[in-house]
Amino acid sequence: MDIGFIGLGKMGFPMARRLIEAKHQLVVFDTRKEAV
Repeated sequence: MDIGFIGLGKMGFPMARRLIEAKHQLVVFDTRKEAV
């Protein structure tokens, strides 16, 4: 399953991290380079 995230702020980052820890593959985008 492909999962995409737009925005890795206060809510998006923890959710994305948990999905990565669960071995899911993500495509992410954020306007701030350091967030990705």
